[in-house]
Amino acid sequence: MMRPIFIRVTAAAILLAASLISAPGSGAPADQDMITLEEALGLSIKNNNQLQEAVEKYRESGYKVRETWGMLWPDLSTDVAVTRLGAESGYTAQIKGQYDIKIVNGTLAINPGVFYNSLAASRKGHIIADKEVRRVKAEITVQCIKLYYQTIMAGELVKLYTESVKLLDENLRVVTTGYQKGVLSKLDFLRAKVAHANERTKLINAKNDHRSAQAALNIHMGRDIHEPLTLEGSLERYRTMAPVTAGDGQKPAGTEERELIGIALNNRPELIQLRMKREIQRDSAGAAASVYLWPTFYVTGNVGYSKVETKKPSQSEELGNIALLLNPSTASMGMMSSSLSSSLSPSGWNRSWSVTLGATYRWGALSPIESSHAKSKQLKSQAKQTDQQLEAFVKGVKLDIERGYLKLKSAESSIMAQQGNIEAAEESLRVARLQFRGGIIDNTKLLETNIELITATTLYLQALNDLQVAKADLNRAMGQDFYAIQ
Repeated sequence: MMRPIFIRVTAAAILLAASLISAPGSGAPADQDMITLEEALGLSIKNNNQLQEAVEKYRESGYKVRETWGMLWPDLSTDVAVTRLGAESGYTAQIKGQYDIKIVNGTLAINPGVFYNSLAASRKGHIIADKEVRRVKAEITVQCIKLYYQTIMAGELVKLYTESVKLLDENLRVVTTGYQKGVLSKLDFLRAKVAHANERTKLINAKNDHRSAQAALNIHMGRDIHEPLTLEGSLERYRTMAPVTAGDGQKPAGTEERELIGIALNNRPELIQLRMKREIQRDSAGAAASVYLWPTFYVTGNVGYSKVETKKPSQSEELGNIALLLNPSTASMGMMSSSLSSSLSPSGWNRSWSVTLGATYRWGALSPIESSHAKSKQLKSQAKQTDQQLEAFVKGVKLDIERGYLKLKSAESSIMAQQGNIEAAEESLRVARLQFRGGIIDNTKLLETNIELITATTLYLQALNDLQVAKADLNRAMGQDFYAIQ
């Protein structure tokens, strides 16, 4: 009696496709931990170099804000100076040198317009860096989801073609026997042989695709490319949860798309980045214009000690001073000179301090040929260019939402259609098997029904994969961090 020759692939088996996916022929250990989608996402985010770079740039932008606040901090220093003097006559002729110690020497100069606009620009730069982290994380997440389900699908196709090869092995054995006994024609034998060889080639390609998908997912998760990989889950994951549509049948056509576009325009990190970039350019233009719109206020001050070192008078100078004091007509003048000398050149260390407040206005910057005018206009022009980029990106976002929404609906419809199609293909194979055994049809019809079942199953698996990818793409297009569309 001819052994059963059909593929036992049922829709229920696909719905429960949570079996271990490992390298074909490798035989993953039973105690090996399976990686869930959430764990794969965690590893991908943790080990991604581009994300780490974005996080570091976020820290850098925070330091930039701190640097701008530093414009309000005075320049503080301590100065020590020694001065030596020499003159033939006059007051300085009596001074040998001077020692100055400025314990605290401070200077602060600030242009209010420059400070305000620079601070606003640095804060918006910090926001851009934060949204860049979100953008990179979203890209990593979408790519991980695609690779995860691609690997599962590749494993399912390996199983499918393995079963098909077993079927065609048995079919080739039966047909070969029938041909040798003269029951079947040479054409039947050759067709069975060709179908068997083709199916083995498809199995080899499926195994290679599976290995490639595993390698790509390993690299994406930061693991060794050849590290054994066992995934938990199936292409049916989340399919039974709430769909993206409202499902009440009361909303006008296109309402859902408009709602999703509204969410995207508020949440998409790239849009927020472009808006902040435009504001930074405007703030930078304001900072450049502040050079001639605002004066620069400054305050300087110091506190310290100084000491004047006077020359010792020669013997002749001492005798002359004594003579001045003894002469009644010049005594008062000599005493006044001595007092003035003591006042201008006091002995020992003397404490001193000073504070100066003022403002400087660069009226020369009012000239239109001054560089700050051109710089301000350049930045304003860049802001207008960013407006154009923003408008074009908004159009692209709307298109992304529309395409993602249609792909999601198409995948849902394909799943429902192919699920019933698989059942019909299985029944067709069952009938063909019975008719072949009864001699009603030849082997060609049996091979055709097998191909139809494989095609139906492949399309179903592809539709399940497309559903998960469409969800991820649509969530990314909406700027959702936690992928609310389940």
